[in-house]
Amino acid sequence: MCGIAGLLGVTGDPAAAVHDVSEMTASLVHRGPDDAGFASGDGWALGMRRLAIQDISQAGHQPMRVRDLTLVFNGEVYNFPSLRRELEGAGYSFRSGSDTEVVLYALEHWGPEALGRFNGMFALALIDERRRQAWLARDRFGKKPLFIARLRGGLAFASELKAIIRIARDELTISRRALAEYFRFQYVPASACIFEQVEKLPAASWVQVDLDSGHCSPVREFWTLPEELPTALPATPADVLDVVREAVTRRLIADVPVGAFLSGGIDSSLVVACMCDASADVRTFSIGFQDPRFDESRYALAVAKHLKTDHTHLRLEPSEAMAIVPHLSEAYDEPFADSSAIPTMAVARLAHQRVTVALSGDGGDELFGGYTRYRVPRLLRLASVTPATAARVLQVLPSRGVFSRRVRLFSDLAATGSTGEIYRERVSIWKTRELRCLMPEITGSASFNGAFAAGGGGPVERMMRCDARTYLIDDILQKVDRASMSVSLEVRNPLLDPTVVEIAMRSAALAEAAPGRKPLLKAALKLRLPEHMVERPKMGFGVPVGEWIRAEMRPLLEDLVLGRREAEYDLSVAREVCRDHLTGERDAAPQVWSLLAFELWRERWLSAAALGA
Repeated sequence: MCGIAGLLGVTGDPAAAVHDVSEMTASLVHRGPDDAGFASGDGWALGMRRLAIQDISQAGHQPMRVRDLTLVFNGEVYNFPSLRRELEGAGYSFRSGSDTEVVLYALEHWGPEALGRFNGMFALALIDERRRQAWLARDRFGKKPLFIARLRGGLAFASELKAIIRIARDELTISRRALAEYFRFQYVPASACIFEQVEKLPAASWVQVDLDSGHCSPVREFWTLPEELPTALPATPADVLDVVREAVTRRLIADVPVGAFLSGGIDSSLVVACMCDASADVRTFSIGFQDPRFDESRYALAVAKHLKTDHTHLRLEPSEAMAIVPHLSEAYDEPFADSSAIPTMAVARLAHQRVTVALSGDGGDELFGGYTRYRVPRLLRLASVTPATAARVLQVLPSRGVFSRRVRLFSDLAATGSTGEIYRERVSIWKTRELRCLMPEITGSASFNGAFAAGGGGPVERMMRCDARTYLIDDILQKVDRASMSVSLEVRNPLLDPTVVEIAMRSAALAEAAPGRKPLLKAALKLRLPEHMVERPKMGFGVPVGEWIRAEMRPLLEDLVLGRREAEYDLSVAREVCRDHLTGERDAAPQVWSLLAFELWRERWLSAAALGA
């Protein structure tokens, strides 16, 4: 696991390029505290920071160079032993036990086709000096991030945006369209970035860069979600348990201690149960809250006790949450308003005290149909209010009521057009009517509409596939990556193994028939846990941020949002929403938190103090 950075198509002083890459990697030490490395050549410079997981000796040092090829690689490829055997059969010999060396030879031997062979998570850059080109690539679900910027001195790339900000702050300007997308979804979707000059390489994609000109090819996709096979038999619970167990076992390979996040929900409990099948020594970690609406700790403790794991639990008090808030904008160097980043960072810190790698259950809801919002099509069919009636009601409601609970409800019901547009409105933090008040010139969301249109099957399957292409990649996985890597902890996701994804897509009809219930995963877990531990109400990994905003966070909100004199959005609208929430007129916690999170980000990365840092 590493932090990587580089400059390609460099036209200026080569020594200056090496210096800039050194500056970039200095901002990524948290992603790789164990080692650093640099390499450069005609028109390019690479750097890395390494967190040693596989072959922790110097034999795994990067950048790794063989003949005309030089590689920096962030991530893990779990099937590297089988790939290594194939390559040895083709005549390759190896000097290390690292997966990095296997990745390098696989790229040399198979070219871009190798990307589809890798079972794991990665962001990589490969220099081919003979062909005068470079490749940049990112794994199937974008678990490992990769930012690309077109700058005056060439094309820059890095694992985190802060590395690019470090060398190009004066070249960067905020993208208002990306900012609107952030307010709508609480994250900036790929390939957009909060800065106009930067983009995120989409998941399952690669680009080719000319080392002489810095010209970047169009994005090329090497994998997509498999389509449902109408002729295939639905998977059985035993099938699911078998493939998850194999996926977990692949992710236990490490030369450092491995543990798991355990919430007590279906996904993490299944992962931990499979870990216990493979190992007698399993360490688990959970976070709880005093507020019972958000506290799953009793479920996590029950599962840990039943499976006999070595369990560590932390109750997160409001004062401890407040201590984390100032660190969020450092870890999330692009605006990010998923408030569950707070407990995610807390559980990452807790796990890092005892392990270097942790497994998580991320992906289960998107692939097996676990979100209650997947019941929306059914609810809309049963609703007594038709879209046309709801639209007429909206027209006569006062404009100031645009943020009221009633208007938000009618906005969902009145959404017309494609199913994708209706679903987009359902998952939006700021509804379209609200967003037009906050940023009047902004409309639409092309990236979301495209992701929804790319799916197949019934409405529930389309929603699942859309979430897997958007929310899972750009919110859930990035939330976990930044929180965990901020403390040098690697997180692995067994439920996103290609074999698990395939079996999930093969069985999408089951999720379609029981939206929001994950019947197949539940049935698989019942083979390992008592039914009463499986059949319980779903709880998200949320926090009482609404109450915190009215209490512990109020001074911060008053200073950074209510106290602002100018902003990239309509301050009168922002103040109205904040005051309504503070007075208890309505619960606007997600909208208020999105404003506060943005201003915390701005304070860290765009303020006069930050510019002088």
